Amino acid sequence: MSNFKETLFPVREVPAIGIDSEPDYKGEIKNTGYKFIVREDTEEVLSCMTNEYKLITNDEIINKAMPVIENRGGVLVEERSFGNGSRNSWQWKFPEVEVDVGGGDLLNPTINIANSYDGTSQASAIAGAFRIVCSNGLVIGVTFGKGKAKHSIFSEKNDFEEIIGSVIGSVENTFKTDFPLLIDTQINKNDVVELIKLFPETHTESLFRYIITHEPKTYWDLLNAATWVATHEMKRNVETTHKFESKLYSTVSKLAKDEIKAQA
Repeated sequence: MSNFKETLFPVREVPAIGIDSEPDYKGEIKNTGYKFIVREDTEEVLSCMTNEYKLITNDEIINKAMPVIENRGGVLVEERSFGNGSRNSWQWKFPEVEVDVGGGDLLNPTINIANSYDGTSQASAIAGAFRIVCSNGLVIGVTFGKGKAKHSIFSEKNDFEEIIGSVIGSVENTFKTDFPLLIDTQINKNDVVELIKLFPETHTESLFRYIITHEPKTYWDLLNAATWVATHEMKRNVETTHKFESKLYSTVSKLAKDEIKAQA
């Protein structure tokens, strides 16, 4: 909790005053169109922003988010701060909502909230299912809900409580409905072929080998096969890999829903 409180440091805006460098010097320029965002506890300048930038403090965001998160049973698992506090993020998980994905392996929804004082990101909330998939700390996940409040237009109308509530509701609904659907639906063998077709030719052999040694019986198994190849065989520093990876959940989910309709 001490680390958490350290991310809620006070900040203030300080006008950026310039000096007229023209030959006919006229003195200070009061309105340069810029301002400094200063961290009050250390007096460090976090950024220099235009006057259009509307300050949204970490305190404002957390104070609005916490009642919603606590009401849903959220537990803080991580807080991170970068650039002397110019960029901050927090993560909560919701242990009261969980899915057993097999063999007692439990998965909980999480929500990540982020804010910046240097314009690198908007005030945002992203919820999804994220997990470590191997011993080197590699993480793969899928996002089910997200919302943002832009610093340039922030006002009381940007109701962050609603953003948080909507995002959490989205991921909870997915855990309660979509995940059980994948876990409980027996796979149509033709859909294995459809998944193989989705992969680039350079990685279809890897997927085929994995499926041979880990025969998928449900659509959750099929999703795990796809994510294994994406995380272990495809180049992680290539943007196309991440774009491809982001399509896996929606593709497998659609195959499962189509199979259920066909059986009805």
